[in-house]
Amino acid sequence: MIPTNDERLRQLLLGQQQLMEEVEGILAEEQRKDDHLSAAVLSSRGDHINHILRPDPDRIFSEKDIQRLCVAYKLRFLDAGRFKGKLPPRALYELRRLEARSPEALQGFKIMAPAKRFKLCDSDADPFLFAPIGPKHYYLVHHWGRHVSPWRLLLVWPWRGPVELGVSVLLMALLIGAAVPNHLLGVGPGMAWWGAHRVLGMVWLTFVLAGFTTFAWFAFFGMFSRRAWRDHRFN
Repeated sequence: MIPTNDERLRQLLLGQQQLMEEVEGILAEEQRKDDHLSAAVLSSRGDHINHILRPDPDRIFSEKDIQRLCVAYKLRFLDAGRFKGKLPPRALYELRRLEARSPEALQGFKIMAPAKRFKLCDSDADPFLFAPIGPKHYYLVHHWGRHVSPWRLLLVWPWRGPVELGVSVLLMALLIGAAVPNHLLGVGPGMAWWGAHRVLGMVWLTFVLAGFTTFAWFAFFGMFSRRAWRDHRFN
């Protein structure tokens, strides 16, 4: 018996509905896996060594390499469990690809990012997700956000250490002292730009800026990057 057009249309629609239900089921299962993986990463604390088959050598970083980047760009390298925010879909995709090359579930994740991206005691970023693969060696899983730029490298240079901060204060005093007009230094407009008045003005500005910097540093619990890169207490 040849089915009527209505019967064939009903069977076709029923088949499409079953296909859509299967697709929705697959998507729901994939979303469940992503949610489970994201929760595992964002609750990760402590150290663990993972074993990854066929690792990409360009993605392996030593702790010294990571420390150098953290100091240069004023970043923190902390447990992923302290990270604020969500993992992007691309990071979860890279994690699932990496877990497929590991005999067990990955653990002990670390994230390198600016301090404000972490849950600290006192708290535009570029998070980097790492998985430990050996003593003081980490595998870069994924990084997102804007690339670490030379502008940030220049902007955070004074916070590397006390020498850099002192040089920055001195340079700032010299620049401001060079831009101050003569009448603000207490001399007549007919005086030459350079002279004892300019030198004294720069010295005075150096002491003033140094005083303000020292006060602000202690008032806001300042920490140099060389010390703070693995510290979870303050900004």
